Amino acid sequence: MDKFQSLSTNRLLFDLASRLGSLEGYLYAEQKVDKSYLPNWIDNIDHEFKSLSAEVRNEIQSDYLALLKKVRDLLHKAYGDQDPNTAKLDAVISRIPR
Repeated sequence: MDKFQSLSTNRLLFDLASRLGSLEGYLYAEQKVDKSYLPNWIDNIDHEFKSLSAEVRNEIQSDYLALLKKVRDLLHKAYGDQDPNTAKLDAVISRIPR
């Protein structure tokens, strides 16, 4: 069983929000960023969002998308649009229905 599937909705929401908020804050400190953490961090955020029920995803989708775009903009500013992490986040964003 996937570790995220065993968590309650409240716990998933908390984990998703804390990971996404932490990532945004981490990227503000551009000089201290260890890029090796970013691929798994992005994957975990994406997977947690997908693990939420459709009802919960629909309810938070616009806020989630806005935060993902802020993180993508920080990645773009720091590393450019050809960076693999920027491209990965662009792919995550593109899969979210509008």
